[in-house]
Amino acid sequence: MSAQIVRCVRIVSILSGGRKLTTQEIIGLVSDADVPPVTRRQIQRDLRSITEAGVPVTLERSGREQRWFIPTSYRGLQPLAVTSQEILSLHLLKGALGAYRNTRVHKDVERLEKSLEKVVPGNVFLRQDVVSEVSPGRYTSAIDDAVMDRIVFAITDPHWDRVTYRSIHGGQTKTFVVSFCRMINHAGRLYVAAWHPTHKQYITLAVDRIDHVERAEDVTLPHHVFDERKYKRARFGVYDGDVHSIRLRIDASAADFFASREWHPSQRVTRRARGSMDLTLEAPLSPELVSWIVSWADVITIVSPSKLKTICRNKVSRLLSM
Repeated sequence: MSAQIVRCVRIVSILSGGRKLTTQEIIGLVSDADVPPVTRRQIQRDLRSITEAGVPVTLERSGREQRWFIPTSYRGLQPLAVTSQEILSLHLLKGALGAYRNTRVHKDVERLEKSLEKVVPGNVFLRQDVVSEVSPGRYTSAIDDAVMDRIVFAITDPHWDRVTYRSIHGGQTKTFVVSFCRMINHAGRLYVAAWHPTHKQYITLAVDRIDHVERAEDVTLPHHVFDERKYKRARFGVYDGDVHSIRLRIDASAADFFASREWHPSQRVTRRARGSMDLTLEAPLSPELVSWIVSWADVITIVSPSKLKTICRNKVSRLLSM
């Protein structure tokens, strides 16, 4: 859960008991040693969000002192009522929580799972993703608690951070400034999308390879506004690279299947005679694209570019030569 959601829940819980508190008193009650310090501005924004959500947080002034409270007459905080249409959504949520085991939010996830279990008991989905177990394998590297805290905090309260990142080859590290944008659960691993102001492009970092995060107080650039479509168009999977015009011919036997799915935001479909189909993409020749094409080699023909043909041919030839 985001740091702001946790704070808002705590604030509502505290004020719903009839207490009248100053902003500073609220800061003291919601602050947690495990998360970055809470500021007065954040609390004021939280109170505004709670009010906009329909909870009547009221400000009482007495001289110079200002105290916040929820009127005792308010009866909006009723027990959660779940409709039959919402049950499936809650089961979907339970199924997605497994991605966050062995991370900083593991304890929070466990508490949330227990709460959901009371509302929608039982398991509808496998406890683990079959694909992450069989295809890419499970990543076993632990995620540092402090790193996870600061990433979540940076996404919910945008600012610039200085990151120390460890290379997968040789354990070498490098430090650079980024703006964290979104967390990504991909193939059994947690990644974070970030904007690199020096390179002026989005990058994707494996969270378990981030050694240290600290707020870059010396960076005065305007806050970055995340553009999800721009991020996704520049990669296939989590890997980015130079974008190429890709044209794939899909056999008639698989045309309907491929047409019914979005493989990339840039895709275009052209039906051909005798039922085959052309699928065109503007995407990088990433390792995931190559693996995806090779896995569908019985129904896909690469029309262009020739570089992609060569990469796929070499991949298959090396496997057969072994």
